[in-house]
Amino acid sequence: MAEPQYHRHPLGLPAGSVRATLSLFVAGLFWTLLFIPDEKQIPIPLFLYFLSALILLFFFAHGKSIGTPGGRSPWGLPRGTFRFILVAGTAAVFGIYYYQHHELPFAKLVPQPAQLSQWPNLLISLVAGLGFGWLVGRGPWRNSYAFQDIQAWVSLLAMLGLTAEIIIVLFINPTLKEETKLDLSVWECILTGIVAWYFGARS
Repeated sequence: MAEPQYHRHPLGLPAGSVRATLSLFVAGLFWTLLFIPDEKQIPIPLFLYFLSALILLFFFAHGKSIGTPGGRSPWGLPRGTFRFILVAGTAAVFGIYYYQHHELPFAKLVPQPAQLSQWPNLLISLVAGLGFGWLVGRGPWRNSYAFQDIQAWVSLLAMLGLTAEIIIVLFINPTLKEETKLDLSVWECILTGIVAWYFGARS
């Protein structure tokens, strides 16, 4: 009898580990920005709302794409750990915000009018990334080591990109004058496309 083909997952981690990590990156940035004082004038970037759709995809629709019978859950943790963290973390952030401000942070979650011009490009990036990733992920090369290595590199780019976004939004742009602040609109479209491609290819 032929031995079954060994199927690697990106970075050699259990299936779903990278998607879980990216989901926590996005949620963590959301949580952090909610606590930034209003006088700092750091709005929540619009692309995070689009990436939140990918968190929902991870949360609800990843059952068949993560793990096999007897396989390990993301990062080898008990099944449902990351879903619990996302729900409990969001509830805790809302609870702490309410305790501090005596109101829920719904006003801070409303995008600013100046940001709304970005949504067509972000929507195109999200849909194109998901669609192209889904198509590529269905090719005959799906289980090849080369394709799995490409996915690993894309996953690293996505995590590094989100890390760079956090550093720029929280630490660099607030120190610059308004006319010298870095315009991240193109970068956020690219980042949205990269993260969406990865989710599409792994779905």
